[in-house]
Amino acid sequence: MAIKMPLTDDIRFDSKEVAQENDSSSTLHYLIWFRRDLRLHDNTALTVLCERANEKNAQVSAIFFCTPEQWRAHNTSLAQVDHIARTLPLLAQNLQEQLNIPLAVYVCDNFSDCTNAIIDICRTKNIDVVMANHEYEGNEIARDEQLTKQLAKNNIEFIRYHDQCILPPQSITTNDGSMYQVFTPFYKKWRHTLEVGELQIHHAHAIINHKNSALKLLTEKKSSEVSADTFEDIQELCKKVVIDYQQCLQRHASYQYINTESQLSHARNAYPASENAACQRLDAFIADDIDNYDVSRDVPSLQATSQLSAYLTIGAISPRLCYLKATEALQDFNKDNTNSFDASSENNSDNSSDNNDINRWISELAWRDFYRHVLDYKPELIRYQAYKHETDSKINWSYNKDDFTVWCQGKTGVPLVDAAMRCLNATGFMHNRLRMVTAMFLTKDLLIDWRWGERYFMQQLIDGDFASNNGGWQWSASTGTDSAPYFRIMNPFSQAKSHDADGIFIKTWLPELKNIPASILHSEDKMRKELAKGGKFASIDYPLPIVEHKAARQFAIAAFKGES
Repeated sequence: MAIKMPLTDDIRFDSKEVAQENDSSSTLHYLIWFRRDLRLHDNTALTVLCERANEKNAQVSAIFFCTPEQWRAHNTSLAQVDHIARTLPLLAQNLQEQLNIPLAVYVCDNFSDCTNAIIDICRTKNIDVVMANHEYEGNEIARDEQLTKQLAKNNIEFIRYHDQCILPPQSITTNDGSMYQVFTPFYKKWRHTLEVGELQIHHAHAIINHKNSALKLLTEKKSSEVSADTFEDIQELCKKVVIDYQQCLQRHASYQYINTESQLSHARNAYPASENAACQRLDAFIADDIDNYDVSRDVPSLQATSQLSAYLTIGAISPRLCYLKATEALQDFNKDNTNSFDASSENNSDNSSDNNDINRWISELAWRDFYRHVLDYKPELIRYQAYKHETDSKINWSYNKDDFTVWCQGKTGVPLVDAAMRCLNATGFMHNRLRMVTAMFLTKDLLIDWRWGERYFMQQLIDGDFASNNGGWQWSASTGTDSAPYFRIMNPFSQAKSHDADGIFIKTWLPELKNIPASILHSEDKMRKELAKGGKFASIDYPLPIVEHKAARQFAIAAFKGES
């Protein structure tokens, strides 16, 4: 049974296209607009456009907009901008070689300029159809709605498809049609829907009518417009975009203690660009690491997670492909497990044929969908609104800039928190468990507004994604859907003892603590004693904890109860 998914807005074949089809002297021209879907394989809009173009003997061109001003407004990290920039030339090459589609890259400061550019391109190049995949954030939705109205005036279709999620927003609802407020029942229905259905993977076919595949998309350049449409030119343009973006960020006070060159160098080594690199990483994870995921995923010193989030964020790999690869591995495990036991064995009932590791990773893919569904359900989240407004509004959040700065710099005196923050600043990435620990420390121990932390993470993370980042921060701050109960506050010292028992991660990022035994690092009382004046490690240049966790915890609980 096929899963019924609302893939697109209403598709129509208008009279303009039919008339051109019947006129042999006129050639139809379609435009695919890439956004956060920088891949060929399993790209919904691209696949449908290619199919329709070949049916109508149309030519196809592709476009991508670099939007530095909009990126800054959305706190897009330098590492992520660089990842996009490194991916685009390879995307252009693959589009041309595999699908006969030329890609043009424009630099437009903001979404308004993008809209104007597309309208200009459609007018001067006689574009008949524009296709793209949906984006779910507020500014992006407003941009697309405005463009739809403008193009409709010229009888040009603008069709969008759901592609970011494994199952699109509004497809998983309660029996009364409302959005699930809690993840577990959402996940159960999400999983059941996929198991009884048939998930479709899309395969785009090369464009037949490509005699003029070198057709230039670029219009006459305006003084404020920068663009490129060859592999070499796109590569050079993207390099310049990154350099300009980096220089702009370095002038901002938030980046004064960030070594952006070092951060970029690490990100480039850790995340090679291209759809092919993403697929290879998925295959390697499924083959080598997924069977230990459930336990190893919580150990930050191990490379035990998939490391695919940066690729999923820019759309260099399909979430559907990730899900299907994982379910194939699960099926193989169940088959092997079933065959390894005699059906008549008395102990057979004690051996589960399920795999907690693979199922755990699949649940992480579901969390990604869940937060996008939540954003679609509550679009006001994009405007710094809390999911639980009543909880958020009663908290007297702190806006202490000094406390926030030492948190950002990794100088709070709490080893696991500081190591995590210095890792983020140096690499553009943070382990998921550490995201929870650092976020809860900021919002509960320091009681600083979660919005500050949410913004800072977006500014640094190579995999920064609004829906997931916002969902994670509001979970930690107890203001979001299915959030942590306000009284469940992570102790960063016991978290270190549980997940970094030997202090390997801590000492990697805090080398000044390399000679301190882990037993001391994992105890706040011992840290205070041994680093204070007269203590065994008093000479070490590392601060005492900025707050006393037990007292901070009690204060936070009182605040959430409305007692402070």
